[in-house]
Amino acid sequence: MADFQPSIEFEKDIYLPGEEVTGRAWLSTNKNMKAKSVEITFTGKSVSAWKGGKTVPTKPNQKAEEIYVEMKHEVWTPDDEENTFPSGDYEWKFSFELPKNCPPSFEGKSGFIRYSVLLHIDVPNGKAKNIERAVTVSPIIDLNNIPGAGEPIKMNVDTTAYFCQCMPCLPARGNVVYTLSSPKLGYVPGEAVSVSGQINNGTSKPIRIIQAKLNRRITYREELQGKAKNKKRNAQNADGFKSKIETQVLETKIERCNIPPHTNSDFAFAFVIPPVIASIRNSKFITVDYFVSIWGDTGICNRTEPASLNILVGNVPLASGTASLPPQKFVDGNAAQCWNAHLKPEFTYQIPYYGI
Repeated sequence: MADFQPSIEFEKDIYLPGEEVTGRAWLSTNKNMKAKSVEITFTGKSVSAWKGGKTVPTKPNQKAEEIYVEMKHEVWTPDDEENTFPSGDYEWKFSFELPKNCPPSFEGKSGFIRYSVLLHIDVPNGKAKNIERAVTVSPIIDLNNIPGAGEPIKMNVDTTAYFCQCMPCLPARGNVVYTLSSPKLGYVPGEAVSVSGQINNGTSKPIRIIQAKLNRRITYREELQGKAKNKKRNAQNADGFKSKIETQVLETKIERCNIPPHTNSDFAFAFVIPPVIASIRNSKFITVDYFVSIWGDTGICNRTEPASLNILVGNVPLASGTASLPPQKFVDGNAAQCWNAHLKPEFTYQIPYYGI
């Protein structure tokens, strides 16, 4: 059997939308092989996939796919009718242009946005030989170019406290009203997001704990249009999509307090945004948002829902004339758990930080 060693290498680790992804693919073999052709394919796409049942373990089923770019080049064909691939060293350089408005690379538990190069060797009467490697695409999200990113934001949220959250049929015990505000909408990794406000306790129980969380919400969508079995749509899929939401808590802070019934109290929390990708809103089937949630604990049998304040995460900070933010290192990301077999872990997902 021939000693077959294919590989793919990019000229750099991170590319911007609109740039050309350049690199080389090569392979070495110490014996003649059989091959009909060698192709190099560049693909950029988003895929959502999750398991269909909760109790029966099944493989993730692909729910939706959106292709941003797909280009294929045939780089080798045989010189004889026997499809002989002579032994030796081979190298092919490639160059593929990214779309100007493509979303960033992202790897999630129920889907991904991925840009990759595939080296495909078509073996006659045998299994094709493939090697695939992904590259990070990260657009510059300049908060200075986003209307409203530097404006203060404020929310008033009125929540109802029940005797027991699992039995909403029981009479309510009053309301908890939250006022949340932040000096601006847009932030970047390494920057502190501050949220302050007031809790008005309209229940019959004191609030003894205020819990604040910095969260990331990933929404994976399945397109239902054209599927006959989904002609009758409920409120969740009224817009033609069915969604799966994954919420990740990036940081939690707890403040002990004593807010008696029918009184109010102020609060203030600050979170340093870790190295994360920017908010994603230009993908049809995967979106990524960030928000801060505030929750006042009114007791085990007197539950309320948290109040949330959405923020926007970019990677170029608002111009303020203040000192620059501390430098952020590249960090590894987690491979999409539902596609481990689809792409070997040669992909080191990197998050760039654009400082001032």
